[in-house]
Amino acid sequence: MGRSRTILIADDNRSDVSLVSFALREAGFKYHIRWLKSGETLLRYLRRSETARRLPLLVLIDWNMPRSKPPEILKWIRSQPQYLNLLIAVLTGSADPLQRQSALDAGANWHIIKSADFSDVTTLVNRIQQFWLRPLEKNAAT
Repeated sequence: MGRSRTILIADDNRSDVSLVSFALREAGFKYHIRWLKSGETLLRYLRRSETARRLPLLVLIDWNMPRSKPPEILKWIRSQPQYLNLLIAVLTGSADPLQRQSALDAGANWHIIKSADFSDVTTLVNRIQQFWLRPLEKNAAT
């Protein structure tokens, strides 16, 4: 199973998605960014058989989407054998340690506190690229 050059962003807020997408491009990411407006849309996308054959590079999930239950979404993703290695970051406006633990327990790799400050978002994107994506790219090239 290979990885696609797609980053999925499941978030109901267009401004947040635009900010993260712009920061990804500024950091030199040459990946397709796909915006999914709800947790249900994310699940429909992941249930498609072609998605299961080509893992997205990264999934970013807003913890506070209306009508979505991120813990349930994360648990479903992690219950699927083809998605055990999928990189998932939860985005939230809260620094609550209980929320962080809940996200990690449900299957997130990372709990990230959102910021409206572009420099904070750029720093975050650079960290994602350095620690997560560069090792994947090196492995894919060998």
